[in-house]
Amino acid sequence: MPSKSGVARATGTLVALSLATAVLASAPVNAAQVDAPSAAAVAAVAATADVERPQGKPEPLKTEGAGKSTFSGAAAAQSAAAPITRSAVIARAKTWVDAKVPYSMNNYRDGYRTDCSGLVSMAWNLGTSAWTGNLDTFADRISKNDLRKGDMLLFHNPSNPERGSHVTIFEQWTDASHTSYIGIEQTPPNAVRRVIPYAYFNNASSYIPYRYKNIIEDATPTNAGVYRSDEAKFYVADRSGGLYGWSGFGVPGDKPLTGDWNADGQDTFGVYRPGDSTFHLSNDNGTTAISVMYGSPGDVPLVGDWDGNGTDTIGVYHPADQTFYLSNDNRVAAYSVRMGVEGDTPMTGDWNGDGKDTVGVYRGSDQTFYLTDSQTSAPVNHQVKFGNPGDTPIKGDWNGDGTDKVGVYRDSDFFGAGKDSDQVIYSVRFGVPGDTPLTGQW
Repeated sequence: MPSKSGVARATGTLVALSLATAVLASAPVNAAQVDAPSAAAVAAVAATADVERPQGKPEPLKTEGAGKSTFSGAAAAQSAAAPITRSAVIARAKTWVDAKVPYSMNNYRDGYRTDCSGLVSMAWNLGTSAWTGNLDTFADRISKNDLRKGDMLLFHNPSNPERGSHVTIFEQWTDASHTSYIGIEQTPPNAVRRVIPYAYFNNASSYIPYRYKNIIEDATPTNAGVYRSDEAKFYVADRSGGLYGWSGFGVPGDKPLTGDWNADGQDTFGVYRPGDSTFHLSNDNGTTAISVMYGSPGDVPLVGDWDGNGTDTIGVYHPADQTFYLSNDNRVAAYSVRMGVEGDTPMTGDWNGDGKDTVGVYRGSDQTFYLTDSQTSAPVNHQVKFGNPGDTPIKGDWNGDGTDKVGVYRDSDFFGAGKDSDQVIYSVRFGVPGDTPLTGQW
């Protein structure tokens, strides 16, 4: 662990910038920005969109001959049905588009049947060729407004299931009107990526949005931030430690929180008010979206995505008996697990990259983190000695690989360690003495 004097400082003090919030909303990307077809091209394909797409029934993955996988590297090593990021789904689907894979219910590529349901099966890395009649069993139904890249739009036609059904992969909206989207589909004569009117060129009302149960959010590196209690303001840093933005939320004396309360992929602010054991969570860093009383006086507030659905929810740690109480619905405890000894500091994070946050403790007496991958018991799966006496424990995905790692905060210096390591891979200086450290993906 380097000393404070051995760390390069990106900035000395915070400069108040005129930013309304610390998180900037991302605007929709239009069709031209993603090399989508022109309006004339869209009209041309619409005329031929109502074609038969014969599809096969569910069958095992093919591993020999023409069905042998063309993937290499990390994509080839990934286990079937394992958690998969949204970007990985799109990247896999685009391999068939780039190769102009011909549509067929009898041929195979990468082990999957080369029809419309086969493309989705391959992109999701199901390990089996599903069909439109059972793809929904691998997914959860969502609303149009919830659609994000890697989700699917499914039409299973019970009157003509094998030749009158279809499925597409949603990539992104073309603009804010949400009337058309960039879709990837296997359709005669070959796999394509194109602009599609919502929900499809025909039978639009019959297409239903679904989200793969094992899909996980794309990881972005965690950055530093601080909460200035006397001002009730959050200040957050960019990657180099410069001021990214600030926002006032809460009242003096609140305990700061950060999390993705609405599954939009960005962390926003929240506070815990010890006086009445109430969580106040904001989706826009200015107004309260969720206000709920949870826990007992003296509890330590926690947040995390306990069930892996992309939404952070609340929890508490009861120091008197070293027990974590974690809620999936911000109302009742779904998990309770005892871990640690008196005097430990509670931690939460996705220590193994499976998309679900679990618990851990930091023992200041020996500067050691004890972390578990379980939500029902407390085996120590990761043990890391990191930091100096008096440091404040923190956590974050410092390198954006989808796994949370430990770190410490020391007099305005943030130090992040490698996975299960005492080697520093992230360090910035941010804030002023007396600030409370926080981390997040802004």
